[in-house]
Amino acid sequence: MFFIKRLFLYVFLLMLTFSLSLGAQQKNSDQVVVNFLPELPGIAKPQPGYAGMMGGTHNNVIIAAGGANFPDAPPWKGGEKVWSKDIYVFKDSTWRLSPIRLPSPLAYGASVNIPNGILCIGGNHKNGISDQVFLLQYDNGIKIKSCPPLPRPLCYLSAVLAGEYVYAIGGKDNDRAYNTVYRWKYNTNQAWEQMDNFPGSPRSLHCSVVQETQNGKQILVIGGRNVVRGKPTQLLQTYLSYDPDNNVWSPEKNICVNGTSRTIMGGTAMPAGNMHILMLGGSDGKYFALLEQLDKSIQELPPSSPKRQKNIRHRDSILENHPGFGDQIVALNTITGKWSVRDTLPQPLPVTTLGFSKEDHFYIVSGEASPGIRTPEVIRLSLSRKPVSFGLANYIIIALYLLVMAGIGIYFSRKQHSTSDYFKGGGRIPWWAAGISVFGTLLSALTFMAIPAKTFLTDWSYFLINIMMICMAPFIARWFIPYFNKLNITTAYEFLENRFNYTARAIGSLSFLLFQLGRIGIILLLPSLAISIVTGIPVETSVIIMGVICIFYTAYGGIEAVIWTDVLQVVILLGGAFLSIAWIFLHTDLGPQEMFSLAENREKLRLTSWDLSLSKPTFWVVVLGGLGSALITQGTDQTVVQRYLTSATVKDAKRTLYTNAVMTLPATVIFFSIGTLLYVFYSLKPEKLPLELSNGDSIFPWYIVHELPAGVSGLLIAAVFSAAMSSISSSLNSTATVLCNDFYKRFAPGTADRKLLKIARAGTVIIGTSGLLLALWMANANIKSLWDQFFKFIGFLTGGLGGMFLLGILTRKANATGTLAGVLLSVITTWFISLHTNIHFLMFSFIGVVTCCISGYLFSLVLGKSPEGKPKI
Repeated sequence: MFFIKRLFLYVFLLMLTFSLSLGAQQKNSDQVVVNFLPELPGIAKPQPGYAGMMGGTHNNVIIAAGGANFPDAPPWKGGEKVWSKDIYVFKDSTWRLSPIRLPSPLAYGASVNIPNGILCIGGNHKNGISDQVFLLQYDNGIKIKSCPPLPRPLCYLSAVLAGEYVYAIGGKDNDRAYNTVYRWKYNTNQAWEQMDNFPGSPRSLHCSVVQETQNGKQILVIGGRNVVRGKPTQLLQTYLSYDPDNNVWSPEKNICVNGTSRTIMGGTAMPAGNMHILMLGGSDGKYFALLEQLDKSIQELPPSSPKRQKNIRHRDSILENHPGFGDQIVALNTITGKWSVRDTLPQPLPVTTLGFSKEDHFYIVSGEASPGIRTPEVIRLSLSRKPVSFGLANYIIIALYLLVMAGIGIYFSRKQHSTSDYFKGGGRIPWWAAGISVFGTLLSALTFMAIPAKTFLTDWSYFLINIMMICMAPFIARWFIPYFNKLNITTAYEFLENRFNYTARAIGSLSFLLFQLGRIGIILLLPSLAISIVTGIPVETSVIIMGVICIFYTAYGGIEAVIWTDVLQVVILLGGAFLSIAWIFLHTDLGPQEMFSLAENREKLRLTSWDLSLSKPTFWVVVLGGLGSALITQGTDQTVVQRYLTSATVKDAKRTLYTNAVMTLPATVIFFSIGTLLYVFYSLKPEKLPLELSNGDSIFPWYIVHELPAGVSGLLIAAVFSAAMSSISSSLNSTATVLCNDFYKRFAPGTADRKLLKIARAGTVIIGTSGLLLALWMANANIKSLWDQFFKFIGFLTGGLGGMFLLGILTRKANATGTLAGVLLSVITTWFISLHTNIHFLMFSFIGVVTCCISGYLFSLVLGKSPEGKPKI
């Protein structure tokens, strides 16, 4: 045995050294990289390009259609604008002119990628404004499909896809701009639906883009200009947002970059990561008003007027020497609402261009390089991450921490002589350590990162969920713990057999095993994804490091190793959290009162909403859902119940429960405060947030790695590992307990205790390895959404289990058949509600518990009394 443990440790150390070397020199900072692709071919000089093209990507090719230019001479020299109906296809790194052309010349419409092609909307041509809508597709050639037309002809509009709908926003005709909004359910023949007009000024030459905000995914409408025939053009320096789920527009807000309001017209807007919008180029209107005044004066003055000739020369000089439009990449952080300049390009970008995203790149095809002048250039921009060393000191800290965890496992392995030692710690574990362990188990790495992230992104609406843990503690202490200790059970699900039958026990145990297997995989994967983003340590490396070391110390050290490593991990977690708070205060220009006022003014401290809606995290949803979740977690989850069972007396078991409750309140305040402080910090320093940050849970690790000094950041990344390993080790020991006691001993009674101890260790290794492999598989299969659905399904079942425990404890009339029928009905009910209503997912556990209790009790009354021989608890 000693040889095996030493071999296991040496293999781990070798793998750790190799893995960390893979992750070295991978910490990153973003920059915008510009690449020039082949130009559009075969367009007549001197105007080798188009403005106002429409297109995008379909079936891995780029399509660019239509557009307008001045093929013979620029407009101030008498050149005439000509519209095109050509379609270009970029495939295999080459542009080709398609033999299929647009039905008629067209330019300056909107285009948006939808699942079955590129939807082109409106535009104009030589004879006026178009209302036509058509779908461009590529399948071994261009195909064009007509779609329902717009309710009114529009050009210079914008369009986005949000959910099942395409939204056409703003635009103009020959006389004026509009603030209309139309939507169309794509892939149907339904007519366009007119929505409420957006507030503020009408807009044309604006941008629209979909991005996450603190109020969920919204459509943001940015910049542009308001045009009314015969009046000076109004250049807009505002943006606004629209919630498509609730049909609500926000008021206009200023586009303020570095303290200065800015006009953005005709640029390209792209979403970046999950909280930024990039504005690529665009006109700031610097010369626009002057040119408009000169043109008006020229038209009003008689042809022979010297002033008219002077104005013509002045205008032509501006146009011929025009420096081009914007060369800056400007970003809006949609959470903090702050604008910042993120890069300056070596040359200006064109306006009225065809712009779109494809994978991790942004494309700009042709466009207007300066007033009246086109360019055939095709530009690809991407966010590149510049390697920077994570730091040797940080790696040393992480390695030392992991070695300490392994050492604890080796130390306690010498005390594991029986299953009582392995599962219950032989009665040697003090109640306060068990209580801290419960706290550490529930405070997973997901919580360590997710609470600050959720608070950064939204507010304190979820604060009361953890408070419900405290509120539920007296109920668990009064009704659950005495029964568990009275029965002298090893798993929570033994109670179900004593009260009902083995079927109930098996259902509870099996659902727990499935849940924990998936939970191990998720807790290994999601923190690893976040850590990889901010440190560059490969996801697989993090998964292997956490998984292997956890399996090692849990398999050999038993529940004692789990609990004492939890104690150490909680110390690191809370110490790191306190350090982060102090560091933010010390490195933010505002004082505490000013920081509080900033957060309060932006509604970041809102604790709850008294709205009666069940579809949002209102007070009622959070409280009821939190109570249901707290009941299930603290009363039926073996990872928690097992801590109660390590206590020698009921009194100590209750102390364990209350220790967790007492620690929950300050810890909740701490982690919610971190999220608010991060919001304040990045509101004041928006340029410090990476554009490509695509995982909201990475916000706290990002701060840790990029703002804290070397060594300290390594300690806090070790804290992320701590939080994950604390939860994983608890899951491993608990699943081994359930496997041995609820299944193996049932079908192999009389097994020697020493043999059962070996089986428990083997079960720990098997479950742990399965969870590790599951995490690696998910990391490479990119199926996180599937696992979200898996957890919802398991969540439905655990709601019924909570109801089963309540029926067994609170009433004598519940019987096995009626209770199991109640569990089944609760699963069906919760599943139906999730599919056919918009009730918030926090309510699922509460609904499951209540449905099981009510229906299980009624079924039991109909189906008769409990069978003889079953104790009435």
